Amino acid sequence: MSKSEIGENTSEIMAAGAVLYRVNQDEFEIALIHRPRHDDWSFPKGKIEFGESFLATARREVLEETGYSAKFGPLIAEIQYLAEGVPKRVKYWAAHAISEPKSIADIEEVDLLEWHSLKSAKAKLTHEEDRKVLKLFKDMSPGIDKNSTLILLRHAKALKRVEWIGDDGDRPLDNRGQIQSEKFKPIYEAYGIDEIFSSDAYRCLETVKPLGRDLGITVGIASDISEYQYSRDKEKPLKFAKKFLKASKDSETPKTVLLCSHNPVLPKILKELAGSMAFDEIDRGLEPGDGWILFHRDGKVRAINFISAP
Repeated sequence: MSKSEIGENTSEIMAAGAVLYRVNQDEFEIALIHRPRHDDWSFPKGKIEFGESFLATARREVLEETGYSAKFGPLIAEIQYLAEGVPKRVKYWAAHAISEPKSIADIEEVDLLEWHSLKSAKAKLTHEEDRKVLKLFKDMSPGIDKNSTLILLRHAKALKRVEWIGDDGDRPLDNRGQIQSEKFKPIYEAYGIDEIFSSDAYRCLETVKPLGRDLGITVGIASDISEYQYSRDKEKPLKFAKKFLKASKDSETPKTVLLCSHNPVLPKILKELAGSMAFDEIDRGLEPGDGWILFHRDGKVRAINFISAP
């Protein structure tokens, strides 16, 4: 990940957290924590540790400060403010509580947790910045608990074509790519992955096999999303991806699926699935190990997030 996305020595404090929610009789309830050291009520959040991504930090802080495991949804906000005169940048995600609570690991930081309605949470929060985040969550919350997730991951850094004398489908990851492939779990486990599919190119399989191993998921090989198949029929990878949007439309149970493929293939899929929402993302480009996160329900993409390579 770029230095702006991981904990590095910098004059700016970087932190991450989440609006942890549950649904009770069709009403959203928000988890708020009390920090005795500050005597305030806020969302679970904390500073990024060295080499840690924003998303991994948010997931860790939620677990440590609330005791709940959570399935993460869209990024809600990135806010900046001064904390005791020092610039601070915090990213917040929506996170659906999916477990029974365990004991709070960080009892020195958090002594109380309360669940509140959206209205009472607004009144309980101490800081104006948090109330702004709550408002953004409220604006995107209708149906958010029904979202399924489709992750479009470009394979990690591979040997250059000119450095490989064999078939291109057998071209492996280089040293950097092998290191990247071992770093995906702390990032992508936040989304609660159910299935992983890979292009049949060896560099794609190498990219997601460690993730599948760490999550206990067997990686499915999908030649339909290979670069070779795309060169023969540009609609084939799209049809493969579309079936997951259709499945979410026909099912009441949200699911997270990860597809590992190639640079020319994934922008095509994104553009066709997300339409005008995808323009800025496609302009951004997709480097080896980068990923797009598509949140969808009722067969339509509702939000897109970007995850940079580790």
